[in-house]
Amino acid sequence: MEGLRLLAAAAGAPIRKTGTALFLLLILPGLGALAVEPEDEIKSVAVLNFLRYSTWPEPVPGTLTVGVLGRRSFLDALRATLESKPVNGRAVRVTEVKRAADVQECQMVYLATERSADIKPVLATAQSVRALTIGESDRFLDYGGAINLFLVDGHIGFEASLETIERTGVTVSSNLLRIGQIRGRARHGGPL
Repeated sequence: MEGLRLLAAAAGAPIRKTGTALFLLLILPGLGALAVEPEDEIKSVAVLNFLRYSTWPEPVPGTLTVGVLGRRSFLDALRATLESKPVNGRAVRVTEVKRAADVQECQMVYLATERSADIKPVLATAQSVRALTIGESDRFLDYGGAINLFLVDGHIGFEASLETIERTGVTVSSNLLRIGQIRGRARHGGPL
């Protein structure tokens, strides 16, 4: 407290105002960590729409599990967006993916990273369990991902690999796919 008194006297400010200002300076960095990036909020809503307008092959457990690899801020934003909203009558659980084996129970995996060394092994495991994959790397579809999200002038866009989506067995609404950029065509011409 004596240090505060000396700082206040040197600045010519009363202790109460200086103490309040220092308190705010100490807690504001912590509050910033709780804030969600607008880009992450937008991408979280896009993930919610893919969940709502997709159908998983049977049997699907009562809870849809979405794994997230990468940015913690996106994991937090996705939890805030999804965990309070049932999707097609199912609860949604968001879990952190730290290694490829963590996607074994996931129906969807979001890769919030640009690092190919992290993306490739998780995609390989996700493909083996037929999880729908969404990412945000420029080369995500080239690595074998299904849907790649991107922002253009503050608006969300996506590109989708129909061949990769078909391999998952997940049916994504053609109305949703219509608004994205499509790479490849389905082999049997059926709905995705």
